[in-house]
Amino acid sequence: MIMEENNKKVRVPFFVPEFTEEMQNATISALQNEKFVMGESVYKFEEEFAKYIGTRFAISVNSGNAALHLSLLALGINNKSSVITSTNSFIASANCILMTGAKPILCDIKPEDGNIDISSTDEKANAIIPVHIYGNPCDFDSIRRMSEESKIPIIEDACQAHGAKYFDKKVGSLGDVGCFSFYPTKNMTVGGDGGMITTNNEEIQNEVISLRDNGRKSHTIHDKLGFTMRLNTVNAAIGRIQLEHLDERNSRRQKIAELYKKHLSEDYFLIENPNGSSVFHQIIFRHKKRDDIMEHLSKNGIGTTIHYPIPIHKQPLYSYLNLTLSISEEFSNQVLSLPSYPQLSDDDVKFVCETISQIL
Repeated sequence: MIMEENNKKVRVPFFVPEFTEEMQNATISALQNEKFVMGESVYKFEEEFAKYIGTRFAISVNSGNAALHLSLLALGINNKSSVITSTNSFIASANCILMTGAKPILCDIKPEDGNIDISSTDEKANAIIPVHIYGNPCDFDSIRRMSEESKIPIIEDACQAHGAKYFDKKVGSLGDVGCFSFYPTKNMTVGGDGGMITTNNEEIQNEVISLRDNGRKSHTIHDKLGFTMRLNTVNAAIGRIQLEHLDERNSRRQKIAELYKKHLSEDYFLIENPNGSSVFHQIIFRHKKRDDIMEHLSKNGIGTTIHYPIPIHKQPLYSYLNLTLSISEEFSNQVLSLPSYPQLSDDDVKFVCETISQIL
């Protein structure tokens, strides 16, 4: 696959979006036959997603950030609360806490997989947001123990982990609430921004349904401050198609990860949770010569990126916390995200590995 990017030939892009004929047909059908907002496809998508994850309810919203934000509000998190999350994540994992007025407590990570190390903080909190980073389930037993000991709810940030499992349960069904993102680069998308909240708690479901729709109690009555955070019908229609193919696309990502490890060495890659299965939203290569390797790959037409070059606690927005989290700081200087999208061919993977081997 040869593409042009900034007048430069790219043999293996970092990511290639997909828009199939099936997605196109679903889009046209939804636009022609349904209400643009809260049409039939929205409710069907929610039902199908809840069934897939294994929860009673799923409530669609317009982004993963909105899913996290509304979940915290539905659980009563406010400006007197503190919430724990990981510093190694997209910034939305922490921003949602600030949006409620609560205090974020940022944890360091486990170097072997980049997931949250809950033992790195002893601060008391009112809730915890464990992130299943890169599509790999975190050590959920340690999260559950803290939750039970402190009697606080768990909001799973599964925004990168659609279909990942911890033991025999899908992430998003392990805690009080699960949150998903359908941003275009995720394992499944809705053709733009979108998100989903999963839960078995009917009260939480009803609260989120109101909050996403301007605090609506009935058609004409609004009894709380809410937001316009609904998922558009056309996006839900695309999401239904993507969900149908999610398992096969995840299987391809898992096969690609196996090929990388076969052609290089498992030692260069983050470990998969031994009690679960990753869906490899990102395939992370770790090396002290990361920057040299990244430059070499770029010169040879291979796209890569870094997740994440700056830990959340080092972002200017969070500098007031004055934190030093040494493991995540070292980790961020060594990790490199390799191409992992399902359309990647075996030959593409082999070429990436051969190019890396030239500089190791």
